[in-house]
This record gives sequence, C-alpha cells and structure tokens, in this order.
Amino acid sequence: MANRKFLLGTLAIALALVMAVSGCSKASKSGGEADGGKGGEPGTLTITGLPEKNYQVLVIPVDKDISSVGKIAFAQTSMEAFDQLPSGRNVFKLSASGGGSWTGKGKRQVILISMDDGEAFVAKNQAMRTATVNFSNGSATVKYSSFTVVTK
Repeated sequence: MANRKFLLGTLAIALALVMAVSGCSKASKSGGEADGGKGGEPGTLTITGLPEKNYQVLVIPVDKDISSVGKIAFAQTSMEAFDQLPSGRNVFKLSASGGGSWTGKGKRQVILISMDDGEAFVAKNQAMRTATVNFSNGSATVKYSSFTVVTK
C-alpha cells in the first residue's frame, strides 16, 4: 500500500512539473459520451455548466482504461493534452504534451480534476470525472453533466 501511495504521489508531482514547465495558458471565460467538435478556436475545450472551482483537464487516448483513480494515474503517461484553469472559467486552452497547441481529432477521453476537493488521487474525494468527447481540430464543447464521477 505504501508503494502504491508513493507511486501515485510521484505521478501527481510529475504531472504538476510538466504543467509548470510547459507554461499552461489561462483561457478566457467564455463517464458519459459527449457530443463535441463544435468548440471554439482550435485547441480549446469548453465545458458548459462547469461549477466554479479550480480544474485541470487531461486528454487521454480512448483505448486507455481510466475506470479507477489508480488506472488514471497510469494513463497519465499517455496524456496527449492538458490545461489548468482558475475558478470561474470554462474554456480550457489545450496544450499538447510535447508542446504547442493541441489539434487532435476524433474521440478522446477527458479527465476533469477538481483541485478544490482534497487530494485528487483519493477516490472518496470524488475529485475526478471522466467523459468521452469527440474533438475536431483539437476543439470540442461538452456539458459538465456528461462527466461521470470516478468512485473507485
């Protein structure tokens, strides 16, 4: 158990370092499968109805298992894009994990992490939600209600 906590902590720190080094941009305010591909400018993810909290989003290939907090920790190594937003905004400017703006297309899994709900890698905090989203030119719009809480 201690090894698992150490591994999850290490992965969380690695993600934080990747985001800090890449200089995540802050966008302007403007579980389930969600219709997407009708977002704004390229490389943006708009989540309508998003409660006011601080969030991170990760875009993961659709073939990765993200059914539990532990599996999400391992799936992060396949992350294609990410962003972090302060409270009150709902448009994420997706940065490619290798740098630059992300312009992927097709179905991807999106992990939405609330940074205000305690330690994200503890399932009982319900800080993570997932949805499958269809992107076009790196852009999509999805309803917050399309996301499913990760409970295990």
